[in-house]
Amino acid sequence: MLRNPTCGGRIAGITYVAADVETTGLSAADGHRVCEFALLRFLRGTVIDSFVSLVNPLRPIDPGASAVNGITDEMVAGAPTFADLLPRILDFLADDPLVFHNAPFDLSFLRREARIAGGSWPGNRVIDTLLLARRTGRFRSHSLPDICRELGIGSTFHRAEADAWAAGKLLLHLSS
Repeated sequence: MLRNPTCGGRIAGITYVAADVETTGLSAADGHRVCEFALLRFLRGTVIDSFVSLVNPLRPIDPGASAVNGITDEMVAGAPTFADLLPRILDFLADDPLVFHNAPFDLSFLRREARIAGGSWPGNRVIDTLLLARRTGRFRSHSLPDICRELGIGSTFHRAEADAWAAGKLLLHLSS
């Protein structure tokens, strides 16, 4: 279930994990897989811990996806699989709220990867900065790069760590 905070500026005082995935294509339902993920634990606007990894998706990365995220088959060939990483991911997440920009997209992949690995994705509270941004009615575009440019949140985009960092910072702007 996707829920968003109504706590205003109080979000700055809690620990949360901003997350993002890069994938081999656009749809988990079509068999595409995670090829990179980032989990950044924030407290008072600062990253206090992180877990970032390339992931061997056990399938080729579509050329269109590679053109966007810059991740190649060669880069992930020696990386651990999601199944190898799942226990560490779950340990890292604990019960902290998870922050995504367009949570349904990322969660569709993470839930599928957890199932393939023989586990399940946890039921942590989810905060979606895309939904929060849309509710404000102040942005012409709701893409993460466009919103961040408007707000002066500097970042590169389309790699998991940079996008997770941007989503984590964006949450602070949208909840203040």
